[in-house]
Amino acid sequence: MDALRMSFCVLFGFMALFVCFPCAFAVQVESAEKFVLAADEVVADDLVVMGGDIDIKGTVDGDLVAFGGNIVVSGDVTGDVLIAGGTIKVTGDVADDAVLGGGEVEIFSDVGDNLLAASGSFKMGEDSSVGRDAIIAASDVGVYGDILRNLLVHGPIVEIGGSVLGDVVIDSDGAPQILAGAEIAGDVNYTCEYDIVVDEGASIAGNVNKKIPDEGRQRSDLQKFNSWLSGFLSIFVVGFLLVRMLPACTRNVCNNLKKSGLRCGLWGILGLIVVPVVGLFLMITIVGLPLAMILFCGYVIAIYVSKAYVSVFVGKLILNMGGSKSDSLVWMLFWGLLAFEVAGLVPGISGIVSFLVLVFGFGAIMLTKKEMYVEFRKKKLV
Repeated sequence: MDALRMSFCVLFGFMALFVCFPCAFAVQVESAEKFVLAADEVVADDLVVMGGDIDIKGTVDGDLVAFGGNIVVSGDVTGDVLIAGGTIKVTGDVADDAVLGGGEVEIFSDVGDNLLAASGSFKMGEDSSVGRDAIIAASDVGVYGDILRNLLVHGPIVEIGGSVLGDVVIDSDGAPQILAGAEIAGDVNYTCEYDIVVDEGASIAGNVNKKIPDEGRQRSDLQKFNSWLSGFLSIFVVGFLLVRMLPACTRNVCNNLKKSGLRCGLWGILGLIVVPVVGLFLMITIVGLPLAMILFCGYVIAIYVSKAYVSVFVGKLILNMGGSKSDSLVWMLFWGLLAFEVAGLVPGISGIVSFLVLVFGFGAIMLTKKEMYVEFRKKKLV
């Protein structure tokens, strides 16, 4: 995914935070042409940084969200990392998940949970590791560190030189290469016109399975994959910002979906119809025009983020059915979005699913905002 697309996603995410839920949240926001967090500094909170050059040398005791041109993270982060930029280099350890998008991405550290990266070129150093799964899409992919579960790679040039304790899935239009010293504990499944190159000294414990793409369709398939990944990451980035910075609001929306599903549906249908009508009425008067603009802005953003909230709700159901006790909103978001993508592959139901997600998600947001307003009135805050 290109930097411009990722930039839009991040900025849109910030707009969603302030328009959909105008309540305060604990986060430190910094913006500068050149931002440096000194090595002896500790941010005991989530940190959001926007700038041309960003250098994080100190410790972030929370989540790190960074958007800029050149970004270097040499300090440790105790939470999740979400970075979009031109060049990204991470040498400090990340305790939880890492989501990286940019022109050039390099990792020389440990990621505690999952890694999701989309870039022009990607390199993972020998001394680095990913605690769970890694999903990487880039034109030039080099994985020389350790993946403690599964690895999914998409790109024209793919080299694997580290160890993978699970399966490896590769989609490429160039011959993938397993370098000497690489150790793969599971299967290697790859889709490519050419045979995989396994150097002498490489170890693959499982089976190596090749799938030949349909003649003349491989590039088209790769383009479709890029388009799908771009769309998936777009909503994931926005959802990531929402669930990490507004966890209480997210849980309230999900609770309303669980205990008041019918009411959410009714509120959704009512809101989708009434809000534009009210906005058009306000536009008739000069005094009401600014209010109409704000209303329409919130309306559009609420429509966009409704899928993220419903995805968290569905993801929680999936994890519960699988016996997982994970309470991570990010993990719920990921599995929920993935479930909707799979549902979209079934002919005839994609449009129905999208409509239901919009209605129930929008309604849950409206109902949650109403409850917040009532609570604020009781406390005489409004």
